[in-house]
Amino acid sequence: MTQASSSTRYSLFSVVILLMVVLAIAFFWTKEEAVEPDNVPEPVASLQANNESTISEPPTEEQMVEEEFIIAAPIPEANIEDLAIEEAFIEPEIVTEPEVLDISDQAIKQALITTLQSPLLSTLVVNESIIANMVASVVNTANGKLPENVTVLNAPKQKFSVFTQGDNQFITPESFTRYNVYAQTFSDIEVESLLRLLNDYNTEIITQFEQITPPNSDFNDTLAIAINELLDTPTVSLPIAVESDSVMYRFVNPQLESLSPAQKQLVRMGPDNMRIVKRKLRELRDALTQ
Repeated sequence: MTQASSSTRYSLFSVVILLMVVLAIAFFWTKEEAVEPDNVPEPVASLQANNESTISEPPTEEQMVEEEFIIAAPIPEANIEDLAIEEAFIEPEIVTEPEVLDISDQAIKQALITTLQSPLLSTLVVNESIIANMVASVVNTANGKLPENVTVLNAPKQKFSVFTQGDNQFITPESFTRYNVYAQTFSDIEVESLLRLLNDYNTEIITQFEQITPPNSDFNDTLAIAINELLDTPTVSLPIAVESDSVMYRFVNPQLESLSPAQKQLVRMGPDNMRIVKRKLRELRDALTQ
């Protein structure tokens, strides 16, 4: 017998005993005759005249009055099962200390790899200021900017390159394919897992967001604007003509050159990768809207 069942048995047994005592007291109380004050007998004088003491003789057998005794019926033994007493078991409340979320870059990077189930993120994601850079990237994209040294991903090792055809220069296919691993990794991410990560680190995200945005700004609204900014990037057909100055390459097409820095970066990924990224961005936007 377990300790819990033994304790319950003893508890029920105590209830039965208490119930029997109460029934017994009630039973004998109804059989007793209460003595009324008017029926109290007069005191008998114990002294006779002339100061003579008299000793009363013991009563004769005829004078004795037989006293009736009523034998009380025995109280039947109570059956514990018949009492139908249920003892409620209250589970003790277990108080646990809330887990403190590790917001170190190492822990965040490991959470990205594990939750998103993407080992490639170990080489693609930066090692420092992950949340701060992510928030800054969202804000900058929403504002149409793309400042240097603020990114969540490491740059590809292959360099940007062009080929010459006639008097024109065009972006080489290799410049597009170096972004294949980025686009495919982003496409393989489950949106629900990504949203769960955003929720887990929501406090830190909001803290970083409030440090670089005006008061009353909303991160979700800013994220939606950033997504729409990228989705508004026009579709580009190959080859893409560029020209160089002393510092960098520019698009020959004025429409492409007038795009925001974030949109230009999406164009540099190439048409195929752009379609993959846009498809995933629409999925993420729909999930955020819901």
